[in-house]
This record gives sequence, structure tokens and C-alpha cells, in this order.
Amino acid sequence: MALTESQLEQYNKLGYVIIDCPFLLEMTERCLAAVEKVAINPAETGPCRIGNHSRLKPLDPESYWSELDHSLAFMQVILHPEFVDIGRQVTGCRDIFLRNGGINDMAVGLGVQWHRDSNDDSLEFMHYFTGGKCENGCLRVVPGSHLGPADEMLETIRRLREEQGRPAKGRTFEPFEDVALPGEVSLEIEPHQILFRRGSIFHSTHLNTASYSRMMSHWGYLPSHVDDHRFTWDDYLTDELIEALTPEQREVLWLGRDFKIAEAFKAERAREFGKFRWSIV
Repeated sequence: MALTESQLEQYNKLGYVIIDCPFLLEMTERCLAAVEKVAINPAETGPCRIGNHSRLKPLDPESYWSELDHSLAFMQVILHPEFVDIGRQVTGCRDIFLRNGGINDMAVGLGVQWHRDSNDDSLEFMHYFTGGKCENGCLRVVPGSHLGPADEMLETIRRLREEQGRPAKGRTFEPFEDVALPGEVSLEIEPHQILFRRGSIFHSTHLNTASYSRMMSHWGYLPSHVDDHRFTWDDYLTDELIEALTPEQREVLWLGRDFKIAEAFKAERAREFGKFRWSIV
């Protein structure tokens, strides 16, 4: 699979594009089945510093991860050859690597506040396997906000929050919906669709007013010249899971290759290394 010329134009101009992926229907069902196996009452999750866990218990209070983030059902989506092809197309690099995936398990009554993930042109994939609607906290973006410096947009956000008596800067997850920005759009999406967006686009979510947490798996590939590795996947995936992947999927994990973990993730690695491995759920 490759993005069409018009899809690439939208991605470059607006900073995002949504495409239909009919093959995802069966894979989505496997992801939902995995959730049902491990999901718990949100009241039992315990403290979560990050805020991205509700029905999925964090591996520990400081961890970004749950039991499912890189389990087989999700890795088969993350490493699907169609998406790897698009990663190579957009980055312009054949030798790409998976930095990480992750499940955003947004609780009822929470919303994500306006932010940028990065200031570069990184490509991010988002699979809303429980569906994304305004009522359960779908994505809000400002089209084109990935272009140019962030200062003007940040000032607009600060000013509007001040006018409405909101904290100028808070946590990522808050029990209210962030301010409305000029030109913003809501990206409602079905479980058989994939959202591609730039890491530098300004985005937030609607408040989740549904009766269940909204779950979304997101991930990104980086070209080989970018020194931003988060995992040595050999150390975080069981042999059983790795054997269930195709040779082409394993290639993107850089198994057995020599590279250094990025400085930004060394504390996380020191805290979590050797304490868990993702497997088949």
C-alpha cells in the first residue's frame, strides 16, 4: 500500500489523512478480544502517574505501558506490511525502525489538552480500535498547524485559557475539554480506518462523555539515520511473540542489531528493563 498523490498532498498541507483499511476489521476484533481478557474495573487500576490507563492496568504506577501495548494482536497491526510500506514511503527510507507503539486508554471524564508531540516531521499512525467519536474523546486538530514555529499557536492557547480561567499549562489528561481553537476540526474515525498525522500538528481531544474508556493504539517509524531508539526489542518481546511475526515484520524491529538507546529513554529503561516482556495474550 502507498498513499495516493492526493493523500500525500493532504498529509503535507493539513498534517493528517485518514484512510480506509478493510483488512483491519478482523485484526481489530483480535485487539478487542485481548482487551476483554485483561481489562479490569477502572477503580482497581491504582495510581497512574501518566494518565493513559483506565481499563488497562499500568505495569507499575510510573510506567507508560500496560500488558497489551506491544502484545501480539497489536504488533500485528503496528507491523502490518501495508503500514510499513507507508512508513517507508513517507520517510523516504527503506531501512526504518519501530521506535514504539502505545495504547492511549482515556478514561471517562478526561480529555487530552492541546499540545505538539514534537517539532519535527515525524509520522504517527493512530488506530482507534474502539472507534473515535466526539462523545468518547476523538482527536481535535488544527489543520496546517504543523507548519512553521509553534510560538503563535502556543500564545493563542495561553490567552484563551487565561480568558476562560483555565490553567495556562496543565497535565496532558484533565477532567475538562480544552479551549476551542480557530479552525480546529474533529476527526471522527471508525475501527477499520487509520489516521496518519505529523507529530508536529497541534492536537487535543474532546472530553470522553461515553460510558467506557476510549482506546487507541498509536505508533511511529523512524528512518535509520535518526538516533532516537526507545527499545532493544529482543529484550522486551518473548520468543513466542517474535516467532509469530513474519521475517519482514522482524526486520523493522532491528533484532540483533547494535545501537544505543536514546538519552531521553535511559531512565525509563533503567526502571523497567528485565521486569516484563510482551507476549501473546
